[in-house]
Amino acid sequence: MTAPLLPLSTPLLFCLAASAQVLPGDLAITGFSTSAFGIARSGTVTGYATSSFGGGTSQAVLHDPTTFTDFIVGGFGFVGRATITGPGTMTYTPITTNIGTASQLSWDPSGNLIVADAGTDRVRLVTPTGVVSNLSIGPQPWGTTLNCGAYNPITGDIIVGNQGGVYRLAPGTTTGALIAGGLGGYTSNVQFDMLSGDILVTVLQADRLVRIDGNGIVSDVIPPGTVPGPNALQIDDLGNYLIGASQGNVYRVDATGTATLIATNTSPSSTVSGLAFVHGGCSVQSIGTACSSAIGPTSLVIGGDCSIGGLLTTTSYNHSPNVLGVTVLSLAQLPVPLDLGATFGATGCSLYVSPDVLVGGLTDGAGELHFDFASNNTFLGQAMYVQHSALEATQLSSFTSSNAAVVNY
Repeated sequence: MTAPLLPLSTPLLFCLAASAQVLPGDLAITGFSTSAFGIARSGTVTGYATSSFGGGTSQAVLHDPTTFTDFIVGGFGFVGRATITGPGTMTYTPITTNIGTASQLSWDPSGNLIVADAGTDRVRLVTPTGVVSNLSIGPQPWGTTLNCGAYNPITGDIIVGNQGGVYRLAPGTTTGALIAGGLGGYTSNVQFDMLSGDILVTVLQADRLVRIDGNGIVSDVIPPGTVPGPNALQIDDLGNYLIGASQGNVYRVDATGTATLIATNTSPSSTVSGLAFVHGGCSVQSIGTACSSAIGPTSLVIGGDCSIGGLLTTTSYNHSPNVLGVTVLSLAQLPVPLDLGATFGATGCSLYVSPDVLVGGLTDGAGELHFDFASNNTFLGQAMYVQHSALEATQLSSFTSSNAAVVNY
């Protein structure tokens, strides 16, 4: 299983000016509707509707971080701005109807919208005032099956997906070039690993989430079929994959490859066609290094949902199976790491977290130690420090400790 997409040191700022109607960690979900979309918060979906989007059904949704309360919605013949004004209420303002089918939306650094237009098979730019221009011009290697595409903030390229392939439209050029083919179906969404620069693509008919590296090498992030009918993709603040599928279902796939149903859109309850994650809920930073057991490094991974009200998961690996373990929790880091080798025989192990709260448990049969906890409003502005430790079966007088992590809410 591929490691989380975001580096643990990635800073993600909490937006203090956020409206109570849109909070970090919220997830907008659209699915072939002429007038509505949903916003999921900790598994509960609230529907937002207008009289009409002014075109056909919706295909894509994108959060606007500059206003925080706004989402851009696009679809058959339209792109518009939805402003959340209260619980279940919004206003809608058209941006343009000079579009074929807005199948995916993204931002460029200047605040323009990059639109993968499946109706015209072009990549298009839409200014804030609604002026539309073509970025791809003339015949393209993706032919007449363009289905998704997004601006890559790492390289400035626009990455386009079609039936079975992925292409690069480099800055200053108007014709795409093939990166990888033979993916087995229509590509439905494009995102980016901000640590490695790899491209991430959902492939609809093949039920795949694939990674494409800088050499064009394709690998499956999760086994095909883990999420049936993947049609939309986002990456949350902890590097989990959020995948929209049929019947309004949205799954979270964590660093272990486990897929969990986290929300079902009812506005409408059709196949998910677009997702927009509201970033800025928390940041996670790794502290120190894990020491090694007889199996390998006892690394700590933070997952789950770090939005307020969400369930955060902490998992460390490579401990001895079925032995006593402990989770150390604190609001403080030790000023100087405590070397556990001389005192406890734990060679190469250090304690990084002030041992204020100790929660006992057992490692499972795979040697993993798990501890989950839910946040609430008192966590806002706090830093929670976490570290794991467990006995070593080969020498029960000794133990191993993971690296530590701090979760900033």
